[in-house]
Amino acid sequence: MLIAINYHYIRENYNEPYPSIFGVKPQQFSDRLDQIGQYADFLSIDDLVEIIEGRKRKPKNSVVITFDDGFREQYELAWPILKKKGIPAIFFINTSPIKNCTVTTTHKIHIIRAFTPPDQFKRVLEKNLIKNNIDISYPAAEVAKNAYKYDNTKVARLKFFLNHTLGFSEQYEVINDTFLDLGFNEDKVSKELYMTKGMINELSQNSVVGTHGHTHRPLGLLNDEDAVIDFEKSVRLLEGWTNTKIKALSYPFGYKEACSQAVATAASKNDVKFAFTMERAGNQNLSNPLFLARFSNSDLPNDYSNKSLKKFWKNIPVAQWNH
Repeated sequence: MLIAINYHYIRENYNEPYPSIFGVKPQQFSDRLDQIGQYADFLSIDDLVEIIEGRKRKPKNSVVITFDDGFREQYELAWPILKKKGIPAIFFINTSPIKNCTVTTTHKIHIIRAFTPPDQFKRVLEKNLIKNNIDISYPAAEVAKNAYKYDNTKVARLKFFLNHTLGFSEQYEVINDTFLDLGFNEDKVSKELYMTKGMINELSQNSVVGTHGHTHRPLGLLNDEDAVIDFEKSVRLLEGWTNTKIKALSYPFGYKEACSQAVATAASKNDVKFAFTMERAGNQNLSNPLFLARFSNSDLPNDYSNKSLKKFWKNIPVAQWNH
């Protein structure tokens, strides 16, 4: 079985005033790699392509380590660990933040929540919702907690409203206004948060770069034309910056409705060989490689014991989406 494990933030500490950015520390990441290596073989982009194309046999148990969003800390902290251990990975990059010095709406939300008292965030947000004539309708607690099981109920309801109730254009407007109203400098934050073109180019020389779309919008919720444009723009930019072919895609957000058949078709035409969703499952086969399942690192046991990881490994569900 092929298992993919996805990471976002990797930092020495998570000491923001209002905890809302969650990830791993470098030593935790290093320890986890050592654990996983006892159960499976690590695969690279090129390994996966050769397996999909029938030029290489898939190991009985294999793992792909992935990172979404193109954060600078992934290059500075995760990449050296991977290199030292000789473990391949895939870094999926959003290109708009690098090209235009923007911050994606999702990351604006993370930053606002991390550095703003919750009541102040809610107050400024609701002011901007009213200004934009948008109804304020928070979900039931059970619905929100089902979607965001790692957050408390109050935070889960707010996140569900932002990510699922608001349309993307509505979300973009109110979060952008709120980000500015709270005094954040988008250009400064972008340059501190995301990789540079030089970092991406270095990674590409090691065949570890894939696309995460241009703007980090949920491609399956866009009309087909806009979704394909977003995807293809990111591919053209990455290939231009690196002078290499992009062979891998990670769908932003990754839930079923955010994964686009139109983008999968365009990916195939652009010689992208495989793509990851966020269906929490293992891949028994690679017969539909443009909709592969993947776990979040948060889904793995957090006690870092071999016993717990072994139990997790024995109870992995098999991917069902698009199979």
